[in-house]
Amino acid sequence: MALMKLNFRPGVNKENTPYTEEGGWVDSDKIRFRSGKPEKIGGWGKYMSRQLTGVPRKTHVWRDLAGTIYNAYGTHSKIYVETGFTVFDVTPIRETFTSTDTDNCIETDGSTTTVIINITSHGCTDGAYVTISGAASVGGVPDTELNAEHQITYIDADSFSITVTTASTSAVSAGGGTSIDVACQINPGEINGTYQYGWGAGTWGASTWGTARTSTTLELFPRTWSLQNWGEDLIINPIGGSVYVWDATNPANRATLITEAPHSVNHVIVTKDRHLVCLGCNLPGASNSATEIDNLQIRWCNQEDYTAWTVTSTNTAGDQLLTTGTEIRAAANTEAQVLIWTDDSVESMQYIGPPYTFGFQQVAASVSIVSPQAWIAYNNIIYWMGDNAFYTYQGGASVMPCTVQRFVFDNLDIAQRKKTFASIDRENYEISWYYPTSTVEATTLNGDITAADTTIYVSTTAGFASSGCLTIDSESISYTGKTDVSFTGCTRAQRGTTAAAHSDRTSVACAQNLGSLEPSRYVSFSLIDNLWWVGRLERTSWVDAGALRYPIATTPDGYVYNHENGYDADGEPIVAFIQSADFDLGEGDNMMFIHRVVPDFFVTGSVDMKMRTRYYPLSSQVQENIGTVTTGTTKINTRIRGRLMALRIESDDLGDYWKYGNASIDQRPDGRR
Repeated sequence: MALMKLNFRPGVNKENTPYTEEGGWVDSDKIRFRSGKPEKIGGWGKYMSRQLTGVPRKTHVWRDLAGTIYNAYGTHSKIYVETGFTVFDVTPIRETFTSTDTDNCIETDGSTTTVIINITSHGCTDGAYVTISGAASVGGVPDTELNAEHQITYIDADSFSITVTTASTSAVSAGGGTSIDVACQINPGEINGTYQYGWGAGTWGASTWGTARTSTTLELFPRTWSLQNWGEDLIINPIGGSVYVWDATNPANRATLITEAPHSVNHVIVTKDRHLVCLGCNLPGASNSATEIDNLQIRWCNQEDYTAWTVTSTNTAGDQLLTTGTEIRAAANTEAQVLIWTDDSVESMQYIGPPYTFGFQQVAASVSIVSPQAWIAYNNIIYWMGDNAFYTYQGGASVMPCTVQRFVFDNLDIAQRKKTFASIDRENYEISWYYPTSTVEATTLNGDITAADTTIYVSTTAGFASSGCLTIDSESISYTGKTDVSFTGCTRAQRGTTAAAHSDRTSVACAQNLGSLEPSRYVSFSLIDNLWWVGRLERTSWVDAGALRYPIATTPDGYVYNHENGYDADGEPIVAFIQSADFDLGEGDNMMFIHRVVPDFFVTGSVDMKMRTRYYPLSSQVQENIGTVTTGTTKINTRIRGRLMALRIESDDLGDYWKYGNASIDQRPDGRR
C-alpha cells in the first residue's frame, strides 16, 4: 500500500474521547506548537546560586535612570531586591524593641541551643524573623551568635525562642544587658490556602457561648504581593498588609512604611498618571491603622505624592466604593485604563481629570478571575483565567474557546487557587497559566534503576512534596529532596518493603498523596495560532525576557531559573512528549500490519517514536517501540499490528531537541495473531 502520512491537527484537545479526536493530539508535556507543529521547549538553568528564603510568589523587573537592572522577589516571608547578583533583604521592619522592653530579656536553660527572648506583647507570629543587636553573651552563648538575624518559634504573646549554634552551659533567667535592640520584621504570610472551621476561626467573641459557629467562617489565602514602580523606587504591598516604599538610591536599606497610606490593603497599582491606588483597603493614615478593611473600597493619593491621601478641593486624592461583588480580586494596569476584577464583575477605571480624577464603569458582569496574578496583557488585549473559563478583554469581555478547559478546571485545587499566575513568552508568542492541582499525579521513571540507587530520575517531580515517600511497584522509598526531574537522598526499602530494580517508564506514585500544593501544571495558549496545550512543571512566578536576556521563573524552594536556555533541566535531562489521539489503520475494519516508518524531524541528539495500538476504542492499549530517530535516520523497520493506533513522540536524554513534521507509515492488511 502507499505510505500513510501522520499529519495531525495542531494543538492539544482533551475535550473529546481519544477516538473522537482522531487526527489530533490529546496529551503533551514540555512542548510547544510553532507553525502548527510540535517541538520541545527550551531548557533552564539557575539564574543565580543564592537561594531565597520562603516560597516566591511574585517577581518584578525594572531599570533605574542609570540603566541598572533590579529584580524584586516577594516570598511568603520576605521581600528581596537583587541587582548584578547581589541580593538585598529589604523586608520592612514592623517594630523595634529597645530600652526597658528588652533589658536582660534573654533566657537560657543551661543545656540546649534554644534561647528564649522575653518581650511583652512582641506581636511576632511563628516563623517570623527578628534581628538582635547589642546583646552581651548569656549563659555561655557567645554574643556573636545572639546578635544576628533569627527565625523565631512562637511561645506566647510575651516570649519566643531562637536557635543558636552553641549550647548554653548555665541557666540564666534574665541576661544580655540593657542595650539590646530587637528589630522585628513584618510577619510571614500564609504558605498555603486553607479554610478555618469552628471555634477559633475568625474574630474572638463573634458568636454566643454555646452556639455553634458556621462551618466555614474564614478562608485564609497564601501571601501574594503587589510590586509597582514609583519612578526608580519600588512600591511594595503584601496582600492584606501595609504599603511600603524601597529607595533605589540606598539599595541596602529596608523598605519603609508609607504611614499616610491605608495600613490594610489587598492590592496596589501605580497608574500612568502617577497616582498610587489602594484596592480593598481601610481608612488612610496611622490613626486609622486599626480600622476594618473594606474589600470593595478604592482609595488613591494626590498625583505625584504618595504621602497625601486626604481629599481636598485642591488635590486629586479620592476614593470610590464598588458596588458589585464582595471583594476586589485583582487589578491590571494597562496603557489606557485600569481593569479591576471583583468576584462578580469587571470594572474599568480611567483617568478623567478634576474634579473626580477617575471614572468607573462596569464592563462585564458575572465574570471573575481566579487569582491576583492570573492575568497578562499583550498588544492591548487582556487575557485571564477565571473561575471556570479563560477570557479576553478588548473593549469588552469574551470567553476564549479552549480545547483543554474541562481538563484544567476539573483538576484545579480550589483551596490553593490564589497561587495561580499567568506568564508570557513574547519571543515564542505564548501565554501560560501555572496552577495547582487537587491530586498528586503519578510520574514515571526516566531510565532503569538498580536496588541501590539513591537518586531516581523521573519524567517530572511536579506536584510532589519537597520530601516524602514514593511507591515504585511494591517498593516504598523515602526521599529528602528533589529537582524538577529527580528525587534525591533516597532511602530504599522503607515500610517493610524490599529494595528492587525497576525498569524504565515504571509508574512512580506519591505514597500518601501529600503534595507540594504549589502550581504544578501549566496550560499554554499560542497568540498567533490560537492553539492550546498542557504540561507539568512546578513554578511560582515568572517574568518575561526584556531587560534580562532570558525569561526568569522561581521555584518553591526559592531558586530563580533562566528559561529557554539550552535543552536541559539545570544539567539534567528533560522528558518531553506529545501523544496523538487514536486513528484508524486503513479503514479501521481490518487488522493492519505496519512494517516501516519514515520519520520526519528536525532533531538534535535523539527522539523516540512509539506507537500504542488497540483492537477497539475501549480496549487496552499496547505500547510498541518504533525506534530512536537521530539526524541520520531515514527509515525504521517495524512489526506492529492493530486496528487503531496512537503515535507518541518522546525525548529523555541530555541535549535532546526535536520538531515534528509529517512522518509516514507503510502498512498492509494482516490477520490477528
